[in-house]
Amino acid sequence: MIIKKIGLTNFRNYGRLDIEVGPSVNVIYGNNAQGKTNIIEAVSVGSSVVSHRTSKDKEMIKFGENEYIIDLLCHDEVYGSDVELKSGYYTEKSEFNDKKISGRKLYHDGMLIPKISQYMGVCNTVIFAPEDLSIVKGQPAARRKYLNLLICKVSPSYYDMLGRTRKIIEQKNACLKTFKGRFDKSRENELEYWDFSIADLSAYLIIERFRYCEMISRKAAAHHSVISDGKENLKIVYSTITGSEGVIRGFLSDSDMFDQFIAGTLSEGILAQIRATLSDMILEKLRSERITDVEKGIYANGVHRDDIDISLNGLSMRQYSSQGQQRSAALALKLAELEIIKDKTKSSPILLLDDVFSELDEGRRVSLLSGMNTAQIFITCTDRSFVENELSSIVTSNVDTRFFRVESGKVYCE
Repeated sequence: MIIKKIGLTNFRNYGRLDIEVGPSVNVIYGNNAQGKTNIIEAVSVGSSVVSHRTSKDKEMIKFGENEYIIDLLCHDEVYGSDVELKSGYYTEKSEFNDKKISGRKLYHDGMLIPKISQYMGVCNTVIFAPEDLSIVKGQPAARRKYLNLLICKVSPSYYDMLGRTRKIIEQKNACLKTFKGRFDKSRENELEYWDFSIADLSAYLIIERFRYCEMISRKAAAHHSVISDGKENLKIVYSTITGSEGVIRGFLSDSDMFDQFIAGTLSEGILAQIRATLSDMILEKLRSERITDVEKGIYANGVHRDDIDISLNGLSMRQYSSQGQQRSAALALKLAELEIIKDKTKSSPILLLDDVFSELDEGRRVSLLSGMNTAQIFITCTDRSFVENELSSIVTSNVDTRFFRVESGKVYCE
């Protein structure tokens, strides 16, 4: 899948923007604070409904306006047909909002899509931006976002299960608050109801997260070894409810079975057994922690607190790594994401490089663009000549590179 046209309405500093982009490398350049990153962000939001800069849709609406709309005209190279994607967020004051309730609307080929899971994965993008250093050195939420978004792009059902889990946890927390810090045995059935659902949904999420973390670890370690000339060993370990990994590995003690699990080819029957056993274990743990949860008024130790432990040569990167090492690790994680999406969908995702190209040394640039000559790439930068010269030595000579100059919210194709 590639993007042919980008249309923006009231997105960030763009009142209206329509540009045709190339199928290979698109360089968007200009001085700072002109709107380069806004284009990259719009492509990410228009494809995956997620911004790498904010979690609030209202912040992406142009000042003084009541909605933003992103139109992407894509081309499916496998089927040889065009695909239209439209993502918009409308406030209650928007003239395009009949319900007068703030919310998002998604369209695929003109048809309203009722569920985000049916929209994600149609046009996959992978963004690499300065904010991605937070995956390595930031809080657990940044790593959960990275992991969740990757899985959602290749497994739409995961997005639905993730949403259901969040709602159930919110409802349990609301229930816990009604106890006002005092456990009431007569009301234990209320918590049993929520815990039963949480245990089942958590088992599903843990199995998927464990599987993908294993994939990420293997692929990221291989990429990082190349970047560091084999001098450093990167390791990714999934951290979740205590005992969960033991349950999963207990069923997959056979190495062939474990590889089938990672590849996604394990039988549904065995997966169902793993999920049932894991769910039972989590439910027992939830029961044992009820009094503590009631006293705190919140469910604290669930999958919503999961994390990824990232280590380099056995040491935690959050505590013992330089910015250069963090940048290399973040790059390796993004390369793993690219590879996993390509493996699972049989199509190269679109690569979005937001203001990172000039910050990477030659080795990292080669690693990032290696094998991506067949993919569509968007690069933002301040210096056209630097990227133009450097790009010529990395990508093949037959790649069509297009340049777009951004100045005060206006884009000029050169």
